[in-house]
Amino acid sequence: MIAAIYGTTGELIKLAPLLRRLAEAGCPAFTVCTAQQPEQIPSMLEDLGVPPPDLWIDRTPGAGDLERAGQIPGWLAGVARGVIRHRRSLRAAVRGDGRPPLVLVHGDTFTTVIGAVIGRLLGARVGHVEAGLRSGDWRNPFPEELDRRITSRLAQLHFAPGSWAAGNLRRARVGGTIVDTGGNTIRDALALVDDDAPMPAGVPPGRFGLVSIHRFELLRSRSALAAVLEVLREEAQRLPLVFIDHPVTVQALRSQGLDHLVAAPGIHRVPRQRYVPFISLLKRSEYLVTDSGGCQEECAELGHPCLVHRAATERQDGLDGPVVLSGLDVGVLRGFLAERPSGAPAGATVSPTAVILEYLVSAGHAPADGLAHGERALR
Repeated sequence: MIAAIYGTTGELIKLAPLLRRLAEAGCPAFTVCTAQQPEQIPSMLEDLGVPPPDLWIDRTPGAGDLERAGQIPGWLAGVARGVIRHRRSLRAAVRGDGRPPLVLVHGDTFTTVIGAVIGRLLGARVGHVEAGLRSGDWRNPFPEELDRRITSRLAQLHFAPGSWAAGNLRRARVGGTIVDTGGNTIRDALALVDDDAPMPAGVPPGRFGLVSIHRFELLRSRSALAAVLEVLREEAQRLPLVFIDHPVTVQALRSQGLDHLVAAPGIHRVPRQRYVPFISLLKRSEYLVTDSGGCQEECAELGHPCLVHRAATERQDGLDGPVVLSGLDVGVLRGFLAERPSGAPAGATVSPTAVILEYLVSAGHAPADGLAHGERALR
């Protein structure tokens, strides 16, 4: 049987097309959630049309999303206790239909590594979706680069989102099978989004830029964060900005005394959005300033101008088109705001999810009946 382990919204978004397709074909995956982001997961499941997880490994009542380093030890301890408590039901689930057991994980989070370890402990084959992304520097982004490298050593099946990622895996001489899916499954996730979602309150009429920053790499440095906000405050005098209030960002602004920089005229603060409204907001904006790798992928698929304010990125998506990597240089940010790159939607016709399904059928992990074997067209 196929089991899928996730814990964050980013993982769920990119696994959702695969989980839905398996369920539609009458062979649903056994889903397990580590509750790395328990506050956001339920609404995300609703938005993406995915059933609740079959098992929450660790869902402590009242526990919030994992947003601070100090929360990690307690969460890890809870996950370990949950795995021990549910080990028999997990083992029974992955061997429940007589097919070769497979545990799927996604991306580069703590849950990715934990899920791969669980798969190995259960004696199942471990499949890594979005395998092979590399920045080349284990320190940037941290800890994601380490998470990816560790998972590549634990997995026996690597679903690489393109030839570049597949090449990284071959050069690293990872064991097992490498499958080039022809792109990231975010392509299929975007196809699930209804473009008619209403705009959140506080969004100005007409043209605006969008800002979404929330990574520790930026938030932990007061000087780096202040430098970005100063540039954005200047930009807001020319074009209104919609600033997403991620809870971790709000906390950093308050603790570092930088709230005044986002209280400037022209800056419109809105709460963190669910996935569907956020994508609608993104499509309506003139551009996006972010530190999110997931948003980089979305903008690359949509052909939307995007400035990724990070020291390094493990993704190649859009860097030859609408996406600019700043290297944490505010000069690059200023240049992007002054003259934004143009780009066109990716226009890809291959569905990465269909490629994954095709392999799962061929390897005996999923039945051919109900799954369009060989159908790779993007729906």
